[in-house]
Amino acid sequence: MSDPRKASAAKRHRHWLLTQWRGLSDGPLIDLPVKSVEDVLGKVMKAAGLSDRLMLDEVLAAWQQVAGEFIAKNTLPDGYTRGVLQVRCTQPSVHHALLMEKTTLLRKLNEHLGEGKIKDVRIRHG
Repeated sequence: MSDPRKASAAKRHRHWLLTQWRGLSDGPLIDLPVKSVEDVLGKVMKAAGLSDRLMLDEVLAAWQQVAGEFIAKNTLPDGYTRGVLQVRCTQPSVHHALLMEKTTLLRKLNEHLGEGKIKDVRIRHG
């Protein structure tokens, strides 16, 4: 809290608006730093675990383009945790094809989504 005589007109106006909105009587000048939504949103998303979900949504949107039609029809990215993408496939032959193309898929995904976003691809049958 600071001396109201040294506060700028904008800070005094902000303080007046906050006291009116909260229904409080005018008290000492509140001089807390103002944070934008942009500053706080990343921390909140990380704490709630939403950043991994957003990355999975980005992968799902790009999967057919990156993987190709055949692989996209027979697979589904179903998890993303700390840089590791989990992909589920329908048949053993598709599992083998994915294993053979793993490095190419990883390179294409990182080109499409941004370098270093996906560190590994894990493939599961079933």
